[in-house]
Amino acid sequence: MTDLLATLDASPSGRSQATWFDSLAYCRAKLLSGGPVPWDSPGELTAFFGKAQGMFRSDALLIDLVDLLAWRVADDDSLRAAMAARSRPGYALRTLLGDEQARAVAGEAVTAVAASAGVVPVVLSVPSPGRWLAVAAAQASAGADAEAGPADPDRAETAAMYAADFLRTFAGMGVDGLLLDEGAASARELIHPEAYRPVLNVADHYGWPALIRTEGAPAWPLGEVAGVAAWLGAAPKEPAAAPAGRVGDRGPRRVLGRYRSARGG
Repeated sequence: MTDLLATLDASPSGRSQATWFDSLAYCRAKLLSGGPVPWDSPGELTAFFGKAQGMFRSDALLIDLVDLLAWRVADDDSLRAAMAARSRPGYALRTLLGDEQARAVAGEAVTAVAASAGVVPVVLSVPSPGRWLAVAAAQASAGADAEAGPADPDRAETAAMYAADFLRTFAGMGVDGLLLDEGAASARELIHPEAYRPVLNVADHYGWPALIRTEGAPAWPLGEVAGVAAWLGAAPKEPAAAPAGRVGDRGPRRVLGRYRSARGG
């Protein structure tokens, strides 16, 4: 395994400052003419990631598990129907993350990307558990392109239990870290990460530093949280820094430029 936190200070690309690129959507458009990422073909998938890495030299390879699961839902109407079979909050997410074929494809995909990553760390990128509830519900009701509603703080811990069980799939597969994406949630809308404790415990057990990404909050408002190694996109106290933006109007999202450590560094 690669020491993820060490690469934030000494980037694999040799940049003076580590930079992660969330380039999947951009590379899908440019390399696949807008077609789906070949999640179920390890050889094609590693070629895709290799070309993307050749373009951007990201200091971490981000594996977007939501895109993988969206591909799985779009590929199987029976899975979507099963997700929508109950209106109980969390049922869609529980059904999706328990799908054996999705787990098998995800495991093979992560193993293949990790095997080809070299010294570049591999980071699993998922929504924060509260957001994941809404994403799965939207997929069940209207497909992967449906816009998810706001996260529900009261159900975040239940979602975290489902997510934690799913993440155990990737034990021993060369994963170096976990990124929980809060999306555009404002500081007021952020759920305290203590609700994500099941996920943070799994990450700690496997030695994966857990990082939280925020776009809608100009600074991290929730203080130090055990098990959270850093917050990305949150401006450190000194020196001031703007949240990560886009590289070009249609380019990939730059996830990491500056970061704040869990201990305020």
